[in-house]
Amino acid sequence: MFTSPDSLNQFLHYASTTTIPAILNQRQQLLQQLPVTFRRAAVLMPFDWNHGATQIWLSQRSKQLRQHSGQIAFPGGKLEDNENSITAAFRESAEEAGLIRHQWHLAGTLPPCYLPSGFKVVPVLAWSNAHLQWQPNRAEVSEIFAIPLSIVLNSSQYQQSIMRYQQRRLPIYHLHYQHWHIWGATACMLLHMAQCYQAWYRQMTSVL
Repeated sequence: MFTSPDSLNQFLHYASTTTIPAILNQRQQLLQQLPVTFRRAAVLMPFDWNHGATQIWLSQRSKQLRQHSGQIAFPGGKLEDNENSITAAFRESAEEAGLIRHQWHLAGTLPPCYLPSGFKVVPVLAWSNAHLQWQPNRAEVSEIFAIPLSIVLNSSQYQQSIMRYQQRRLPIYHLHYQHWHIWGATACMLLHMAQCYQAWYRQMTSVL
């Protein structure tokens, strides 16, 4: 999929700057109409070069948590006072998963992912070609695992269901990998990346 760390970085930069009408843009148009004051949050989408076997890391939230226990997510959380999305995403990733900041290259951000629960979550894109050793905070994270980008960036791997919310039909996306079920906002962000990859790949091959 990617021939070098630089090509992975080029794709992530494309995803953070493209104006194609992908899933997050469509979701924003749908949910912005809700009578909700959206609170700001951010997550880190950590892409790993992994010697050419590119992958992305996710975590399973602790089953002891009161909200979203056991769900698959990216590290992240609410923004603190006077904090931007990038700072919050890296701070939360260090607290939840033991991320070491200097091992990661910032590539950009995606459009915010709006949640019916009242959050506007900015996905922050970063990549690493370091030897990664995670140290999960067991109070928040039960497991950290990786999925190959050959799965994540293939839009045919995703399924869709419909949830009715305040007289609106809200698409819910699902991705299954091994015994993991990734759904909701996390799957939506991943599908957005898959759609960006399709557009980027067409663009790259058209100039060859």
